[in-house]
Amino acid sequence: MRGHVELGDGVHQLTVQTGVNVVVLRDDDGVVLVDAGLDRPGLTARLARLGIAPSDVTRVLLTHAHPDHIGGVRRLRRSGSAASVAIGRDDLAVARGLADPPAAEHLGGRLFSRLPAPGAWGRSVPIPDASALEDGQQLPIAGGLEVVATPGHTVGHVAFHLPARDVVIGGDVVFNVFSLRPAPAFLCWRSAPNLASVARLAALGAGTLALAHGQPVTDDVAGRLSQLIADG
Repeated sequence: MRGHVELGDGVHQLTVQTGVNVVVLRDDDGVVLVDAGLDRPGLTARLARLGIAPSDVTRVLLTHAHPDHIGGVRRLRRSGSAASVAIGRDDLAVARGLADPPAAEHLGGRLFSRLPAPGAWGRSVPIPDASALEDGQQLPIAGGLEVVATPGHTVGHVAFHLPARDVVIGGDVVFNVFSLRPAPAFLCWRSAPNLASVARLAALGAGTLALAHGQPVTDDVAGRLSQLIADG
């Protein structure tokens, strides 16, 4: 299926809208999504091609509170999912609709945040019942999932490490659109901590890196991330 890459046992990177990926984790306890895409069609139809109904999704873990990651939660729930939702603690207030994202350091980021929301792309629907994820937290998902704090793209951005599957789910710490690179500065809260987060992902030593934008990295993940750090 186009836009679908199986990264490990029960781990799938799925393109649900143009340029927007979610990761699907399947095990005996049900289906967990990492991110949910935009508040627009795509997610449930793509899940159906894997034989997954919305009611099969029991949990959504969010890497951060940008609209192209949290927007799809509302559509998923309206389609029959009772999934719980969790996000890094420092993005929790934004996800719940109780606070605006902190101002970006980059002028382009501040200007970008003030643009009128372009339809569904910019819509961020609050999730009042979202709960907090903590750095180092261990969850009994897909053989064991560790929450890894990776701030920079947003204040509370987190990644997820699946040691039993040799996979890291990196969200927006890096993009792999045309080429592998750190998240662009104008899309980041702060660039320096984001680069430190690239180093943290490299140190995990996983064989595969799943990403929210672009193809997964399946060769020399640590080396390629380390080169991004060296290039500054």
